Amino acid sequence: MAEAAPVWTPVVDAAEATDGPVLIRVGDVEPEPIRWLWPGRFALGKLAMVAGDPGLGKSFLTLDLAARVSRGSPWPDGSGLAPEGHVILLSAEDDIADTIRPRLDAAGADVDRIHVLEAVRDVGEDGKVQTTTFSLERDLAHLETAICQPGGKVRLVIVDPVTAYLGGTDSHKNSDIRGLLAPLSALAAKSEVAIVAVSHLNKNASGPAMYRTMGSLAFVAAARAVFAVTKDKNDPDRRLVLPVKNNLGPDGSGLGYRLAAGPEGGVPVVAWEADPVTVAVDDALRPDDDGDEQSAKAEAVEWLADMLACGPLAAKEIKDRARGDGISPRTLDRAKSTLGVRAHRVGFGADGCWQWALPGPDPPKNASEPKERQP
Repeated sequence: MAEAAPVWTPVVDAAEATDGPVLIRVGDVEPEPIRWLWPGRFALGKLAMVAGDPGLGKSFLTLDLAARVSRGSPWPDGSGLAPEGHVILLSAEDDIADTIRPRLDAAGADVDRIHVLEAVRDVGEDGKVQTTTFSLERDLAHLETAICQPGGKVRLVIVDPVTAYLGGTDSHKNSDIRGLLAPLSALAAKSEVAIVAVSHLNKNASGPAMYRTMGSLAFVAAARAVFAVTKDKNDPDRRLVLPVKNNLGPDGSGLGYRLAAGPEGGVPVVAWEADPVTVAVDDALRPDDDGDEQSAKAEAVEWLADMLACGPLAAKEIKDRARGDGISPRTLDRAKSTLGVRAHRVGFGADGCWQWALPGPDPPKNASEPKERQP
């Protein structure tokens, strides 16, 4: 059995370590200016997030960032040149050969400066090799090693999507996500790299943008800058990148882009617009018809089918996660009915619980089984 990956922790001089509070006198700290990857938007040494619905080109956007960093190219808003350096990608959804490489080539990247962290390899004392998917929960030491490896300064790390690399951490629990992201932020600061995490939006279309990122609000709280990607309501081919929060720079304006045909009509590339976008992010994300129940139901049906794809789950867990992702109890109940989800009770008394499952063979029933309360 391979040894567990080392846990990354900041180094402390054992000779100086004592029990008690860790105090830093502010007068002993030399003030430093913010160091920027993209001035006013993404800072070096900090964690940022980009969130949007699937199919909007978020991966095209982040690969455009990677390409500009690899070449030291100008930023599209005229704010200067990207700091030239290496990039590390964690991509759980796109193939390197047929998707990532062609998109980077089309964007004009120096692909020798871009590295995909595909997996983590551990060699046990018995010489056996175990290869596992990278996890932010256990593998930050390996990410730090990767940042030190390429032979040049790493400027950018992209995690797409961040929810694919949580390990056993529950994405809806604030305390767990804070505990996961704090060491990641510390690694960003230590390594002086910008870390950009990509996420999806939840289904709470009428809620403020601050609460639209999938999972715990701790994702938004930990990131120093958060940007939402959405369609332009008046032009379905146009995408808007709008600031949700920015703790380090001015509130600033958003940007617009389209996916245009790449060189010789090949792989699409991001075509940025020169003019700033001033529309408020809450207005851009809010649907024109807040009462579009059919759309909400369709999204809930897809969400619930994904939740139950691997087998039955406790009804309480499903309802809690639905609430966290902005799905109302009424909409969840309609999705349950549409899918023909079966509810059955497992166990008796205080130790029992209701479970939901997709249609299939009848689950084993208890001798006396009450009717489940609707959400």
